[in-house]
Amino acid sequence: MTVRARRHRDEDTSRASIMSGKAYSVTSDSTGLGLGFRLRWRLAYMVTFVTGSASRQGTLDPSAQLRLDRARRLLAGYEAQGTEPPVALTRLVRGT
Repeated sequence: MTVRARRHRDEDTSRASIMSGKAYSVTSDSTGLGLGFRLRWRLAYMVTFVTGSASRQGTLDPSAQLRLDRARRLLAGYEAQGTEPPVALTRLVRGT
């Protein structure tokens, strides 16, 4: 798949998720992330899902913090590859 085709696919996906009201899924995107990071992140995410508190504020929720950290790394991965990140990802990281 070419970079242009991938960019259009990502833009279409992010545009569709914005239109449908669904949040961008950082768990399904692995652009620029190594296998070791993805395995450690998945393990930490599962542990916080099982042992974490059910009702915590956004700044104290460990699962939300893990997703935000992964989103920041994904954004850096897109920048390192020189491709345009999905709009929903940049909004998630920037907080707008």
